[in-house]
Amino acid sequence: MKLEGKVAIVTGGARGMGRAQCLALAQEGANIVTCDIGKDLPFVISLGTGSELEETINQVNAIGKKAIGLIADVTKANEVKAVVDKAIDTFGKIDILVNNAGLGGIVAPCHEVTEEQWDMMLNVNLKGVWLFCKYVIPHMIKQKSGKIINISSVGGLCAMPAPVAPYICSKHGVIGLTRALAWELATYKINANAICPGAVDTPMLRKTCERMGIPVEEGLKAWTEPMLFKELISPQDIANAVVWLASEDSRFVTGRSIAIDGGWTGLIP
Repeated sequence: MKLEGKVAIVTGGARGMGRAQCLALAQEGANIVTCDIGKDLPFVISLGTGSELEETINQVNAIGKKAIGLIADVTKANEVKAVVDKAIDTFGKIDILVNNAGLGGIVAPCHEVTEEQWDMMLNVNLKGVWLFCKYVIPHMIKQKSGKIINISSVGGLCAMPAPVAPYICSKHGVIGLTRALAWELATYKINANAICPGAVDTPMLRKTCERMGIPVEEGLKAWTEPMLFKELISPQDIANAVVWLASEDSRFVTGRSIAIDGGWTGLIP
């Protein structure tokens, strides 16, 4: 129970990696506040629903920890602030922030991407991370402690074998923001790190294969080709890293971008 008594916010917690993170943090003793958008957006694959978010809450409660689930758009400042305010009103503090919510699925050559597609990808994947940091950090500064964990991607470390330039740019931005936060917040004993998953077996990855016009099983196999371990990563593998970064076991780790990618980026100079 490394996180007993801690309070964690996890964005995009309705399913996939977000749900796994909520459950893993709860299993180590944390109470959970999570949110998801609860609707689909134009241009992208289907997103977490309200019923899926409710199921995450039920599973956290079954572990024996308290959980709150809210419908919120991470690109809307007022909705982000409402999530943070609810966490403070309910639990009185925020110890851990996991910026997990993100988009994929805009697959097109860079010159064919529309302005609306570009803005949506950058708004969700980068602005959404910044907004949650903006409203959570003042509370962490007051308590002189906190753990910020931003979910980037191997696409934040290198290009990918698919035409997904907006995604690549947004995830590089998450790493840049993480490094900046580490410098800004070190004096308050707040850690800021990024996790860079490779090909994780989630509904979003499977839908991305469909969007690319590739049979799902064939597409999933193709995603494992750049990996030294030729198999998909599980959401639990990412959740395990989140727990480690959220705990005191990693108290001297900050400003880092940790690839959990089965060796995908290990051979890149």
